[in-house]
Amino acid sequence: MTRSVRVPPIVLSAAIGLAGTVVATPVAAQSVGDSFVVPNLPIEYDRGRNTGVLDRSRPEFDALGIKIGGFTLFPRVETAIGYEDNVYQTSSDRKADATATIAPNARFASNWSRHSLTIEAGADIKRFLTEARRNQDGWRVVGSGRYDIGGQMILSGSARTARATEPPTSAAYPSAAAAASQYQSTQVQLNAGYAPGRLRVQGGFTFAALGFDDVLTFGNGVISQNNRNSHTMSGSGRVEYAISPDTSMFAQGSYDRIDYARPLATGIPNRSSDTFRALGGATFDLSTLLRGSLGVGYIRRRYDAALYRPIGGVTAEARVEYFPTPITTVTLTGRRLIEDASFINSGGFVNNTVALRLDHELLRYVLLNAQIGYEHDVFKGTDATLDIVRASGGARYILTRAIGIGASVLHDLRSAKGTGSGPSYHETRFVLSLVVQR
Repeated sequence: MTRSVRVPPIVLSAAIGLAGTVVATPVAAQSVGDSFVVPNLPIEYDRGRNTGVLDRSRPEFDALGIKIGGFTLFPRVETAIGYEDNVYQTSSDRKADATATIAPNARFASNWSRHSLTIEAGADIKRFLTEARRNQDGWRVVGSGRYDIGGQMILSGSARTARATEPPTSAAYPSAAAAASQYQSTQVQLNAGYAPGRLRVQGGFTFAALGFDDVLTFGNGVISQNNRNSHTMSGSGRVEYAISPDTSMFAQGSYDRIDYARPLATGIPNRSSDTFRALGGATFDLSTLLRGSLGVGYIRRRYDAALYRPIGGVTAEARVEYFPTPITTVTLTGRRLIEDASFINSGGFVNNTVALRLDHELLRYVLLNAQIGYEHDVFKGTDATLDIVRASGGARYILTRAIGIGASVLHDLRSAKGTGSGPSYHETRFVLSLVVQR
C-alpha cells in the first residue's frame, strides 16, 4: 500500500463511522493509520462471507435520503460537547476546558445500475470554552467516481481538497505551538483494475499537495511551517491470484516522490526523497471465522541531500478481523513503515504500530466499543524515541432512523525520550455526541 507524506500515526480511534446508519461518534476522531495522503491502492479482503459489527446493514435505521432524479442526497449534522483535561498537551501547568463541536455533512450519491458518482461536502468546527487559541475550523469537498468499462475492467478516480487539523500526538507537531496546527490538503487519485478469472491486476497514481498554516506560540510569537509544504507523486501496482474462493496471494510495489517547497532551515536542505516499497502476502475471508490481510516486504527511503542517510528495512502491513460471535468483532491491526522526522538532525524514523479493537452489538440499536493501541517510533541518527499508548471506550445508541446519541472516553499517554522528540504528557477526553440525519 502506498503511504506518502503523512502525520506519524496516532494509535487508536475514538470511533469509526457507520455509513448510512444513525451512529453518534466523537467528531474529528483520528484512526489507526491516519495520514495526510490516502493510499491509492488499499488492500481489499472483503468477499462477502463475513460482516463486522460496524459494517452490518440495519434497514430499520438506515438513512433514506432525499431522491433527486438519479441521485440521492444524504444530509447529516453531528454535534458534540466534551471535556479535555490537558488542552495544550503539557507535562506541567495543565489546563482543562470544555469543548463544543458541530460537523454538518452532505453526500450526493448516484443510484445508477452501472458506474457511480459521489460528491460530498462537510465541515468540522470545534470551539473551546476558554482556551480559544485551540479553536479549529475544518472543511472538505470530495468527489469520486467509478466507470465500469466491461470485461472485468474498472476505472475509478477521486479528487478532494480539505482544511484539517494535525493531531497533537504526531511526532511532527510543533511542540511550542499554542494554537492548533492546521493545514490544507489537495489530492487527486486515478486507479484501474482488471480481473479476468482468478487473476486481478490493479494500478494507481496519486498527486497530493500540502500547505501548513503558521501557528501562534504561548508568547504570541509566530512559528512558520512553510518548510513542511510539499507535493507528492505516488504510484502503485498489485497482482493478486485467488488460490481458492476465500484466499488470495498478492505481490505489490510502490514508489513515492516527495518534494518540499523550501529548505528545512537557512543553509539546511529539506527531506525531499524517493521511497520504494515491495510487499507480498495474502488476503482471506474465511466463512464464519475471520477475514483480513497480511503482508511483509522491504522498504527503502533515499534522500536527495547527503545530510540524511538512507533508511531501509523490513516493512509490514496487517489487518485481521475475528468473529467469535455474529454480534462481536475483534480487529487487530499492525504495521511497520518509514516516516519523515520533524527536527534537523534526523532524516526519518521507523514507525511500529499495533492496535486491538472490540466492537459488540449489545442490542440491535446499542453498539459498544473498547480499544487499546501502542506506537513505537525510532529516529535514525539520533537517540530520540517516541512511545504512544491510547485507550478508549464508547457506547452508541440508535434512537430512530434520524437520531442517534453516543458517549466515549479516551486517554492518551505520550512518552518522548532523547533530543528533539517533543514533550511527554498524558490526556483524558470525554465526549457526548448527537447525530441528526435524513
